[in-house]
Amino acid sequence: MSLKQITERDDVFTRRYEYEDAEVLAADLGVAGDASVDVLGDTAIVVFDGEDGTQQMEFQLPEGGAEAFITNGVLSIEVGL
Repeated sequence: MSLKQITERDDVFTRRYEYEDAEVLAADLGVAGDASVDVLGDTAIVVFDGEDGTQQMEFQLPEGGAEAFITNGVLSIEVGL
């Protein structure tokens, strides 16, 4: 799933912030409980416990050294400009 696809979904609240040196995308994934995110190359991988057991979501990141973290079900991705 690309970042553009996340922002176009009706069931995910997203907000984009633009700063001088970075752009941040915050997406409320509605993940309850423990969740983690890792960045491998140009992919952010979110792993969480869902109703059907452990689930995983993958997001394509733009090139440019993206960082990602998740807090209380909100995925934040920061891309340097």
